[in-house]
Amino acid sequence: METVQDHINLGLAFTMSKRYDQAISEFEKALSINPDDAEVRTHLGNAYVSKGLYNEGIKEYEIALKVNPLNVAVIIKLGKLYTNITRYEKALEQYIKALEINKNDDSARHALADLYVKMEKYPDAEREYKAMLEKDAVNVELLFKLGYIYETEKKYSDAAAEYEKAVKINPKIPGINSMLGNVYRELKDFDRAIEYYDRAVKINPKDSAVAYNLGILYFDKGDYEKAIEHLEAAKKNRFKNTEVYVILGEVYSRLGRKKEALEQYKAVAETGAADAGTHKALGFIYAEEDQIDEALAEYKKALEMKAGDPMIYENIGHMYYKKIMYREAREYYIKAVEAGREDADMFYKLGNIFMKDNNSTKAKEYWGMSLKLKPGNEIIIKNLKLLGGV
Repeated sequence: METVQDHINLGLAFTMSKRYDQAISEFEKALSINPDDAEVRTHLGNAYVSKGLYNEGIKEYEIALKVNPLNVAVIIKLGKLYTNITRYEKALEQYIKALEINKNDDSARHALADLYVKMEKYPDAEREYKAMLEKDAVNVELLFKLGYIYETEKKYSDAAAEYEKAVKINPKIPGINSMLGNVYRELKDFDRAIEYYDRAVKINPKDSAVAYNLGILYFDKGDYEKAIEHLEAAKKNRFKNTEVYVILGEVYSRLGRKKEALEQYKAVAETGAADAGTHKALGFIYAEEDQIDEALAEYKKALEMKAGDPMIYENIGHMYYKKIMYREAREYYIKAVEAGREDADMFYKLGNIFMKDNNSTKAKEYWGMSLKLKPGNEIIIKNLKLLGGV
């Protein structure tokens, strides 16, 4: 005759091989022999949870606890299950209950601290992590989590202190080196940020986020070749943020490497993620390469995204001016002026356009405005003298 233990053994074997339906069947057979067996109820709850049937798992754990209400291990299981299904208040009840039964149970305390983080009750989480660290001061996981709380609260110096302790214990954890890079960047200690990002990259060369952060720091420091090295590495490792292309475009532009800059901005545009700034940058490069129609198209795309931008109006005006389409150029220049833009070159060209329209009054007005912004323009001075304006 099969016993309860026989069915338990079979159920556990099925659970280990992930054959949960058979496991559930065996545990139910065991319960048909002894419905009040708390161990079987717990195993059945585990099988239900493994199968994703969380409500059934909760029911079995609760029945097990009615039989043995002091079973801390089951209380913690129930708490973790409630946490996983985001029923945080119910989870909180279980962890507190577990610690009331055994205040020295660090498994319950750790789960409670993690729950407080999920609930954004950071002072409570800090208290629990510190209590565990008093007994285990070299626990890297606890130090990391305490540092994370401080970082979340923007207490960057405190975060750095905890991460530093962790990294001294185990210097080869890339995550902590990366986090140290983040907090030192927030503290404006860019050299130390670079130091820790470098360590993280050496440990895990495929970490695209760290490579990107390094690239940004070198960009800010003006070390463009280093910036390119790390930003290109981020791209190679499939960094998902298209901002990497934008920054690379800016770096290549500053180095006068227009072809490479163009490739980066085009890559952003091809993803459909280009913003007004990207289209403006593309327009600028096309304009410098004297590809006027392409520049005009990009500036107009930028204007669609950022209507009323006086710089875009002006740039479109310049493109039409180069195309000798003076009526269109004037239209956009006037829009730029109405939007508050003041620029000596734009005013000079407006004067020229009005002069071509035989409107000497307006020509004098805009040439005069240009001369105020940029005194000494001999052509304007000569033109104004001819018109009796100087």
